[in-house]
Amino acid sequence: MILRRYPQEDASPGLREAILALEDTAWPPEPGAPAPWPGDIGTYLTSFVLLDGGEAAAHAAVRRRVIRHGGEEYAAYGLSEVVVRPGSRRQGLGLQIIRAAAAFIGEQRPDVSLFTCKPELTGFYGKAGWEVLPGACLVGGTREKPFRSDALGLAVMARFYSEKAVRRRADFAGAEIWLEIAEGELW
Repeated sequence: MILRRYPQEDASPGLREAILALEDTAWPPEPGAPAPWPGDIGTYLTSFVLLDGGEAAAHAAVRRRVIRHGGEEYAAYGLSEVVVRPGSRRQGLGLQIIRAAAAFIGEQRPDVSLFTCKPELTGFYGKAGWEVLPGACLVGGTREKPFRSDALGLAVMARFYSEKAVRRRADFAGAEIWLEIAEGELW
């Protein structure tokens, strides 16, 4: 398998098709709806894909956004679109891809990394250094049309990097954290 990192907006048509086919295994599109590529391009920094021949076996996107929280600005990074081909699960591919993404995020000088996941996946992401942020709600979408993680039953994962974020980590626990990305989107 080959691990590739690429900016989503520069992905070749073949790579896009391979990744969309993989994502369809986890999030089948609505009938007749075109698959978005990617959603809010302004928040996508880069993506990682494990290729097995011409087929995508695992994928993870890294997104970024400057957020305001508790009166401070933070360079926030998160994972999105993490998926492993059904026949390749439980072989370490997911952990390989999120560890590559975590290393990349760490190189960017972030303040904090935040994203959502199903509660049963918190241990998986914990193996790559994130922890559950108790009682927190990540709010995507827009101010006019918020898209809340608590309404979806999702856990919020966090990793604090900068001195400021570590010092103010208590501001994040149990709080609403607004991403303000695009309507209907959440990391």
